Amino acid sequence: MNEPERRKVSLAGLGLIGAGAVLGLALAGPGAAQDEAAAPGPAASAPADPPKPAPNDT
Repeated sequence: MNEPERRKVSLAGLGLIGAGAVLGLALAGPGAAQDEAAAPGPAASAPADPPKPAPNDT
């Protein structure tokens, strides 16, 4: 009876697979609660005032 061929697996390859799994779980998981002391993001800021027209000096 023949033994099945076994391939050697590099530790670097296993590390890349593990890092990809961790990254995938981090991206798929729920977002972290935002700290109330943290600065708000750009979407949370108030809109800027529209520019005022220049006065006509004629």
